[in-house]
Amino acid sequence: MKRSPMPRCLLPVFLALCVLCNAAGPDSLKVAFERGNAYYQSGDFPAAERAYRSLLEQGVDSGTLYYNLGNACFKQKKLGEAIYFWEKASRILPGDAEILENLQFGNLLVVDRIDVPEDPLPVRALSQAIHMFTPEQESRIVLALFLVANLLFTFYLLVPTRRLALWGLTGSLTAILLTMMVAGSLTWKVYQQTHRRQGVVVEQKVDVRSGPGGNNITVVTVHEGVVVRVRGESNGWVQISLPNGWTGWLPGSSVRIL
Repeated sequence: MKRSPMPRCLLPVFLALCVLCNAAGPDSLKVAFERGNAYYQSGDFPAAERAYRSLLEQGVDSGTLYYNLGNACFKQKKLGEAIYFWEKASRILPGDAEILENLQFGNLLVVDRIDVPEDPLPVRALSQAIHMFTPEQESRIVLALFLVANLLFTFYLLVPTRRLALWGLTGSLTAILLTMMVAGSLTWKVYQQTHRRQGVVVEQKVDVRSGPGGNNITVVTVHEGVVVRVRGESNGWVQISLPNGWTGWLPGSSVRIL
């Protein structure tokens, strides 16, 4: 992470704001975002955070906005909130070098060191490949590949030359195979979003309880910035599991669900 992370430029986020937000006009969105950037650059990080959050309250969902908000929180030593917003940004802008750099640096500052066996190299490579694109991008890729496969198959049926027909059939089969691979990746991501929710601990220090209530025994104490798997919710408490497999319950206010 850079020593003095700066907010992203206006244009990319402004285009996203105009498309995604209907609660306010483009001018008000632009003003709020520019105000946040100005506060950040002047060193008034709490004011920058408020300006960026005002855009979230209007329904804006932008990777650039989450990135800037994470930086503003980090400057105020809110490590858990910073990691939460950077994680949100990485889901919209997968593979972004600056976001990944900030996440790696932020994770180094997390107090808890939970030992988890590293996945084999093929598994890590497959995971990286799967997370190269967002579900929305993969949906468009699947549609494009499907259309290409049909066009090439039509070419194979209509072309009179045997050699060209063979090229058309080969291309069509290749496009079908790629369609199936990307569709499989998309299906896995939809499953993860539905059944494998994650969250980030934002409380500086919080006890993981054996049940949903403060009268239950403490299983372990965790600190801000730890990414957990969310398994359920009950009466204002969230059931979580840690990367090493330990499970328990946290107060809902201590964890932000991604």
